Amino acid sequence: MLELRINGFGGQGSVTLAHLLAQAALENGQQGQALPFFGVERRGAPVRAAVRMSPTTIHAHSQCELPGYVVVMSEKLMDDAVSEGILKDGAVIVNAPYAVSVPAHPTWQIDADAIAREAGLFSADGPFINIPLFGAVCRVLDIPQHIMEQTITNKWPGKRGESNLSAANRAYENVKKIS
Repeated sequence: MLELRINGFGGQGSVTLAHLLAQAALENGQQGQALPFFGVERRGAPVRAAVRMSPTTIHAHSQCELPGYVVVMSEKLMDDAVSEGILKDGAVIVNAPYAVSVPAHPTWQIDADAIAREAGLFSADGPFINIPLFGAVCRVLDIPQHIMEQTITNKWPGKRGESNLSAANRAYENVKKIS
């Protein structure tokens, strides 16, 4: 079973990203489980969500304590996200405009902010980075690109889906392994 934790700030779309990844697992013939963490969350405060994916039934329903992957939606959260727990051989996927390496963990980097801005994905608070991160995470997890695309078009048919699809595809193709 694969476990993944998403560390972000309230309003960045951590929970939506978790739901998209769980849905992609389902559309890929696996089991998927999104685990939003609802505490004293507010816009701009650190938040987290988690995802489980498995080819067999998922019996666990608790939070992920030691995930195999950690998605960091802002490099400002890097230290806290990694110190919160990750498997010894776990990997980190970080949204940053430059290469960020995490000692002792394979690290993947994507500039989700730039991709979201170029695709015109904005809210009142800034760019919607969860869509480019969805594309990057799908690539890192070896979720086929057509499954990623199908997940997006099923969730957002029409014009909005096209913008999201463009951003996710760009991230899928441009996520880089740093270490």
